[in-house]
Amino acid sequence: MINRFTKTIIILMLIAAVAACSFKTVYNRLDYLIPEYVEGMVTLDEVLEEQVEERTLMLLQWHRNTQLKQYAGWLQSLQQDVGVTMTEEVLEQRISEMEEFWLYLSIKLNDEMAYLLPLLDEDQQEELFIYIEDTNEEFRDEFVDLDEQERIDDFSERISDTYENWIGELSDDQQLAAEQAAAQLISTAESRLQRRLEWQQGIRNILVEQGTVQYKSERLRSFLAGFEQDKDGPIKEASDINRQIIIRLTVQISHSMSDEQKEFFIRKTSDYIRMFTELAENR
Repeated sequence: MINRFTKTIIILMLIAAVAACSFKTVYNRLDYLIPEYVEGMVTLDEVLEEQVEERTLMLLQWHRNTQLKQYAGWLQSLQQDVGVTMTEEVLEQRISEMEEFWLYLSIKLNDEMAYLLPLLDEDQQEELFIYIEDTNEEFRDEFVDLDEQERIDDFSERISDTYENWIGELSDDQQLAAEQAAAQLISTAESRLQRRLEWQQGIRNILVEQGTVQYKSERLRSFLAGFEQDKDGPIKEASDINRQIIIRLTVQISHSMSDEQKEFFIRKTSDYIRMFTELAENR
């Protein structure tokens, strides 16, 4: 499982990643891309494929109608915050708001998983779990099996890439600050891998239980919702520390932004504000 702040960063990086090929174009094709992605995990029969397509359309309609204008408003607030007036308290509030967006989306996604997974037959379930096991091994290779310097270098690269996606090239001082912050971050990769394995086994246990599809869906919905709650434990403790490190770094970089970086940020966020608004209105 990924901690909440990391999810926020991932959302921002995903938005930036599709900029070159037009966010609007990609978003408008999600009704095709999401079922195709699911097909990459498990082979669907005709009936299940139709259900995935129908549920995808419902999910996207909800997202377009209720979430996109909120994203636009959030970016507008962030535009006003960035600069010498940015404080740790203000940034904490913005991150909490983004976490709320993620929570709403994750609840919807969990509901869809709870609905669809019990419909898989034994062969489809096995195919899905093989896929999940492969992704867990990739996660282990990329994030867990690193020595200390590799971990710091990975953090540093990810942090720098995230800021540069939004404000352009970093100055030497900003880059140094990012590297120093990266050295302070605590890795939660091993703990998160363990949670991923527990998540996988928990789903498997529910699917093999005796009971109706509706019963299994209800059990899955409750189980998945529990995995969104990370109120204590090593992941929460480390994530809280990391959160404060990143908040301090972001405020520091915000205060040191050049006019060119500010213009870059305003231009890029304005593009997304416009796209989110247009997508929300084009129903």
